[in-house]
Amino acid sequence: MGEIRVLVVEDNPGDAALIRYSLAEPGQGRFTIAHASSLKEAVQHLAAQHFDVILLDLSLPDSFGLETVKKILESAPPKAAVVVLSGLDDEELALEAVKQGAQDYLVKGRSDGDVLRRAIRYAIERQRIEEAMRLAEAVFKNVDTGIFVTDAEGAIVRTNPAFTRITGYESEDVIGKTADLLKSGVQEDSFYEEMWEKLRSLGHWEGEIWNRRKSGNIYPEWLRIDAVLDSAGRLTNYVATFTDITFRKEIENQLRLQATHDTLTGLPNRYLFTDRLLHALAQADRSTQKAALLFVDLDGFKEVNDSYGHMAGDQLLIEVATRLQALVRATDTVARLAGDEFTLILSGVIKWQDASTVAEKVVETLSQPFLLKEGQASISASVGIALYPDDATDSDKLLIAADAAMYAIKQKGKNGFGFYRQPQS
Repeated sequence: MGEIRVLVVEDNPGDAALIRYSLAEPGQGRFTIAHASSLKEAVQHLAAQHFDVILLDLSLPDSFGLETVKKILESAPPKAAVVVLSGLDDEELALEAVKQGAQDYLVKGRSDGDVLRRAIRYAIERQRIEEAMRLAEAVFKNVDTGIFVTDAEGAIVRTNPAFTRITGYESEDVIGKTADLLKSGVQEDSFYEEMWEKLRSLGHWEGEIWNRRKSGNIYPEWLRIDAVLDSAGRLTNYVATFTDITFRKEIENQLRLQATHDTLTGLPNRYLFTDRLLHALAQADRSTQKAALLFVDLDGFKEVNDSYGHMAGDQLLIEVATRLQALVRATDTVARLAGDEFTLILSGVIKWQDASTVAEKVVETLSQPFLLKEGQASISASVGIALYPDDATDSDKLLIAADAAMYAIKQKGKNGFGFYRQPQS
């Protein structure tokens, strides 16, 4: 510790001189001393310059007792430590002075130079610790991150206001209980076993977890747990910090949806179509069933666009998507590849007639009139069908085969369906 600046607030010249003499004795630390003989003079000193410690007599011409401590603390900077000097050996008075904010209480005439210097250094260090604790407490209370602290056995001993805002649980709801009351049931027991294994071995764990609010709603959060050890390396507490990432997950889902789905119809786009088709082919490989790909091209769509405008065309495409989705199972996929081109992926096809039944329904459904804002519109559909593994051995070739089958229907007059190769009965 370098130079220590001391303000001695003492109206007795003899006591003030004794303090100055004691601090001037050889010993650890160098002290720069200023003297004030009244509270008013002390306040003026504090306004003019910084002091590390204030040695304060409780009996001054213009102030007396604990009121003196209060007034000095109101004038002193937060980092200045206050050590009370009194002629009274009054333990109760000493305790009250410390409660008000003083760092120590010394009885005049009982402290030599070493004791006084040590008391000053300790008071400064305690003041620093208290300031750090006040700052930590302010962060604990005002941070948006939820925090809860447990003992070594996992029982919650403290929570912050953000914990309540996020979870809905008041502090009194959870004190003495474990964090198990937050479990959502989404993660399996193995998840928590792995979490605790890493926490015990590494001293910390961090990751995404689903928890449950007091209301019962399940939400995603980013959680970090740190073990707290004492000076001997023994576990004393766990500190958990977490943030509600619901908004982030919603943004991620929106971005994922935009990347994999058609913005107009909400159907899977070409990217997701390819992934779903590969999945259907892999499923067919694992079973004795087939997969069918229907390529649907709208007949007369351009005429609707030209007659009613693009907004009417968009409305028609949305309605087509709705009708197509109503024809398939939840395990099947309807996708929009581009413009007025749609595909249907049928998995688990046992016989080729299954695909032709769906294709027939597609032709029939899309031939029904569409009631648009601009008026009634009529179209038809040309549907090409390709079977896996009969017509192609991979997804790209299967799409080419279905496309070729569709064009064959176009050339025959449209408004119908047909297979890439006519299946054998």
